[in-house]
Amino acid sequence: MKKSRFFYLHPAANAAKIAAIDALQTEYTTYLSVCVDAMLARHRFSIPLRELQTFFPPSERLTSQIVKNARAHAVAIVSGWAASKYEVCLKNRIGLLSADGRIDDVLKVMLYTVGKHSVNRPSAKTTQEALDLYWSWLLDENIVGKRPTISDRCGMRLSEMTSILEAPRDASLASWWLAISTLQAGKRVRLPLSGNPHVKDLSDVSKGILARKDRLGRWRFEVVEKREWEVPEPTDEQTRIGIDVGINVMVATSDGRLLGGSIKPRFNALWDKVKAVRRNRQRQRLPMNSRRLDVLEGRLTGMVKSMAGWASNRLVEAYPQHAFVIEDINLRGCRGSKRFAFKALHHALVRKAPTVAVNCAFTSQTCPSCGYVSRANRKDTKFRCRSCGRVSHADVVGGVNLLGRSEDKQLQAVEHYVHVGAILKERYRARRRDSSSGAQSTALGPSSRGLTGGGKPPHSPKPGRGHE
Repeated sequence: MKKSRFFYLHPAANAAKIAAIDALQTEYTTYLSVCVDAMLARHRFSIPLRELQTFFPPSERLTSQIVKNARAHAVAIVSGWAASKYEVCLKNRIGLLSADGRIDDVLKVMLYTVGKHSVNRPSAKTTQEALDLYWSWLLDENIVGKRPTISDRCGMRLSEMTSILEAPRDASLASWWLAISTLQAGKRVRLPLSGNPHVKDLSDVSKGILARKDRLGRWRFEVVEKREWEVPEPTDEQTRIGIDVGINVMVATSDGRLLGGSIKPRFNALWDKVKAVRRNRQRQRLPMNSRRLDVLEGRLTGMVKSMAGWASNRLVEAYPQHAFVIEDINLRGCRGSKRFAFKALHHALVRKAPTVAVNCAFTSQTCPSCGYVSRANRKDTKFRCRSCGRVSHADVVGGVNLLGRSEDKQLQAVEHYVHVGAILKERYRARRRDSSSGAQSTALGPSSRGLTGGGKPPHSPKPGRGHE
């Protein structure tokens, strides 16, 4: 794993040079959008190197080297977008249609193959009909949401042929200099950059730069550090701890520890302020974005990232030599602080400690004691099982179930949440049958006695519906 390092344009940079880079960015993003549209129109997930020259249209103003960068950038955007839509939307859609009998098993396998392996052409494993059906879903905004769009904040990918990071010639002005190509062939401008404390020498970073503007309109140049950051892989002998990203706390562990509860009120206050500003601008028919909104949203992002970094450091310190069981990343249906915290915490934790990602379907609705699944079990942060009466913190229950899920080989082999729910409900029914017949049933997963309250079961309902 490698880290990115950032350089910002020095405040003393020449205005004419900045104008040249702005003009380059305008042409780059325009051509990048053309390339992305060409791939979507012709239903291509990727383009082989031998076809790049003939597949994409030429550019009238960009140099040949920058054209190569833009084409490779377009391929990365489309392939990444398609892969994410398969994981978040279309994989579940295929499973649901198959469960309802609307597609047969042969077509289901073909559609899974197209999405998982980004198949571009029909073959022995897929047909043209399957490709056309998959792409009809992928391009339907009512199913997957918006298509990839290119804005001025998308940035420019510049190879070593179009940008060179140089040591300072005048140390009193800037820490580094960047020689970058312009719209005029053979002409480059040299830009002064502010230093980065993590970069001491040119040999510390790889060649190639991502140049783009941040929310405040400042030019930022991103390079990749050569040094590898190795995170050990989890082992079967390693002690594990379940980690749930809560709604009112940043982290809840399977042994009952809660971290980051102070962020929720502060985040909500700032979140409400952002929404109020957006509503006001929409009411006045002003542009959706503004400098004030960019500043407020930057504060939101910084707040959550800071808290996620703090929480991940506390976890690593409190549980040395442990492997952390986290939710398999799927942000479908997540909004607000849950979405922010989910991404930030997982990104921070996987860089610092061994992690195991498991299917999180129904983990916050399943009783760890009796296995009963129902939305009614959880109300905000309170968990009370409607079958056995177990009482606990809802996020801690999620952590307990995640820990148990990591040791459950049957559920590890299941991907779709509908199938997970069916297995959990059948286990609950089997447990009740065994209990009524006097048989001794095995525990469904780890429990936390200190977090379990007594009480008689309010009733004995049938397993409920819903997922995590």
